[in-house]
Amino acid sequence: MTGIILLVVFLLIVIGVPVWFAIRVKRHPEKDRGMRRVMEEQRGPEYEAGMQKFLMTNYLTTGLSWAMAASLQFFFGMKDILSMLIAGCVFCLVLVIAKWRFIGEFSKAGMVTFAVGLVATVVYLVVN
Repeated sequence: MTGIILLVVFLLIVIGVPVWFAIRVKRHPEKDRGMRRVMEEQRGPEYEAGMQKFLMTNYLTTGLSWAMAASLQFFFGMKDILSMLIAGCVFCLVLVIAKWRFIGEFSKAGMVTFAVGLVATVVYLVVN
């Protein structure tokens, strides 16, 4: 029973904070450090709107990946490192797709990070 209560509290914190950041970047973009840097670049309103959507996706994906890792550990009994590798791969792939969709830029570093995480996950599964 204590484990379930701790999981629920953890999930509320891990999901609540990124949702708060996403709402803040939507309603008050001038308060977000990343959005202030984008505004200083002065690349146009379309770019700023795309970056705003990307930052919101980034915040929400961060919370969901932490929640997914905790859920994989708790419900499926996965080891810590495996659940974090899977959540990290999902996180990188979502951010690469979001950046490509909202900004029109393809993140090579994000794709390399996804590929390394995927290889590390497969190697970990084969070894263990």
